[in-house]
Amino acid sequence: MDDHLKSVIIVVISGLVWSFGPLVVKNMTDPQIYQLPYLVIRGMTVASIIAFYLFFNEGLNFIKKLFQIDLITVIGGLSLTTAFLGFIYSISYTTAAVTLFMLALMPFLASLIALIFLQEKISKQNFVSMVIAFIGTLIMIYASAFSGSFFGLIMGFISSLGFAVFSVVLRSKSDIKKFYILIYGGIFCALFSAILMIINNQDFYIPAKNVYLSMTHGSLVACGLILFSIGSKQLLSGELTMLSLLEVVGGIFWAWLPILGINEVPSINTIIGGVIICAAIAMNSYRFDKKRLQKMAR
Repeated sequence: MDDHLKSVIIVVISGLVWSFGPLVVKNMTDPQIYQLPYLVIRGMTVASIIAFYLFFNEGLNFIKKLFQIDLITVIGGLSLTTAFLGFIYSISYTTAAVTLFMLALMPFLASLIALIFLQEKISKQNFVSMVIAFIGTLIMIYASAFSGSFFGLIMGFISSLGFAVFSVVLRSKSDIKKFYILIYGGIFCALFSAILMIINNQDFYIPAKNVYLSMTHGSLVACGLILFSIGSKQLLSGELTMLSLLEVVGGIFWAWLPILGINEVPSINTIIGGVIICAAIAMNSYRFDKKRLQKMAR
């Protein structure tokens, strides 16, 4: 197994880890009311876990490096925060179909940004895979309600754009340095959420159950980000964001699995669309594996 295929598998696993996030949110008490304190706790959990990861790899030296940040690191942290906040507000002000449609634009946005700033050229194979994944998303949300406010749609697009920028920034950073972006992403998320609470005169109260769930969700996000960052070294920006779409398919599956308690039965369109997205991801994986076999044959 070459490094390219390993990276594909690692990023796919990161998407599966993230896919448990909706399951956690669905178990919250009044998530619409406690979304901001939830984000504060989740952001600090993400930052803490990434900090522990860096401490494990670099020792106390990581504290010194934490304050040696550059503009790119700040942009990466802010773009990740934008993705976090944009998603929460999008799903709160519009339907899941609209939010999902906006997130399906991530691979195209990431590829365009990477082409402009990193001169990354996208292969025909990957472009076709992204189109197929986008079609799969359209099938999943076919006949769904496209209602909600224009604000919710815009926030969905901003979330998609934020994660696309974050993915490109990861590609521009080398090895361990990219993980500092993740710490600042968690810190900025917690900070901005707290500022919004102050502006809205919202008390920092959250039920104990939601505290545990937000910490659990933060742990899932942090672990997924670590895997996503590791895999970013060998993959193009468009490939990264497309592979992460498995989060959507997995989230639907976990919500349906009766043993997990939610038991939301997906429609036939959702199942067909999910299969198409998985096929698009497999297409990329097969392409990399095929190249490896050709090299071995020589």
